[in-house]
Amino acid sequence: MKSSILKTKSFTFFNSLMLFFLILFCTNVLAQKEQLWFGTYTDENGKVQQGRYNIIKEDRALTKIVLAPYGNTPMEFTIIKNDTVKRFVEIAWPEKPERIATLIQYTNGYYAGNFEDGTKILPMVIKKFNFQDAQLQGNWFEPSEIEVKIIENTIKLLDTNENWNKSDNRICDSDSSYSLFCALYQSSIQVDGAYRHLRPAVKFVRDAIQEKYPKKYDHVLVDFNNAEDITLKELHEILELAKENLTTAIK
Repeated sequence: MKSSILKTKSFTFFNSLMLFFLILFCTNVLAQKEQLWFGTYTDENGKVQQGRYNIIKEDRALTKIVLAPYGNTPMEFTIIKNDTVKRFVEIAWPEKPERIATLIQYTNGYYAGNFEDGTKILPMVIKKFNFQDAQLQGNWFEPSEIEVKIIENTIKLLDTNENWNKSDNRICDSDSSYSLFCALYQSSIQVDGAYRHLRPAVKFVRDAIQEKYPKKYDHVLVDFNNAEDITLKELHEILELAKENLTTAIK
């Protein structure tokens, strides 16, 4: 009887241990597969844009490539072929199967190539984040009056509760209501022609949230915007604090 009980306990412990390691293994595998890469892409008008990509990489093969630029709806490319010997991936533009690109993997790990369909040539680069991406995103911009104007315009876009979108998903396709992120996104475009995620205006708003609510929000702009206990009054207090800190930094 005792022997049977001991065997049952041992069996249960063994199963629990195996289940724990299986969950840990699966979690680690999934975490390793999901990656955020950057680079550039060329839009329909031939303008080079900041590229932000969600990818899945299995060994040397890119098995999923999603273009997810700040503020826009993500687009998933169709993977046609991976050649891990010659080191290239062939992909098609979303909903345009005739527009094909062969992205070559170069020695330093980044992929580059051109989309072509007989009418357009659209260069594209995919790579891990580096200093060039930081430059594109405004990391070296100095505090200036342009940054102040971006925050002031953000305050105007969020002047009433009706204009404030409390359910931010980082897709900015409305011209009547805005989340905090989308108001900064739209203001950057209106004032300076492009959104740059690391520019001072955006950074000072992030820092103001962290200053007033230290370590409370993981995804600072989104989580603060969506928090149930945050009202328009608190939102404006953050924007005014960011403006004040930015003005001080300029002086």
